[in-house]
Amino acid sequence: MPKRNDKTTDQTNIMAELYELSIPGQLIGKEVIDASARKIGVVYNVKLTFPPANVRVVIKGLDVEFQLSIDSIATIGGVVQLKETIKQAEELEIRDVARLREEIASDISKYLR
Repeated sequence: MPKRNDKTTDQTNIMAELYELSIPGQLIGKEVIDASARKIGVVYNVKLTFPPANVRVVIKGLDVEFQLSIDSIATIGGVVQLKETIKQAEELEIRDVARLREEIASDISKYLR
């Protein structure tokens, strides 16, 4: 009996980036505070990747952008509180938060054109 060719299926990952249309929204544009109570950035977007399901939050800080697992978030309220201290990000001042929010709003508006 002839052998069949075993066809391996290539697994393709699908990734989606989620944005909100108002800044700050429920998550996008909110200040991010690490476990050391330092303002380190604002939420830029949320990335979903599957399979397997993976949710990551993209945080934009001063001259740095990084991703954290959704499991790194302790609470979401007026701000996003993280469970860990982020050493690669500088602490922000209020004017930095406003500037970063404006940059995010500008980036989102480019997608809407």
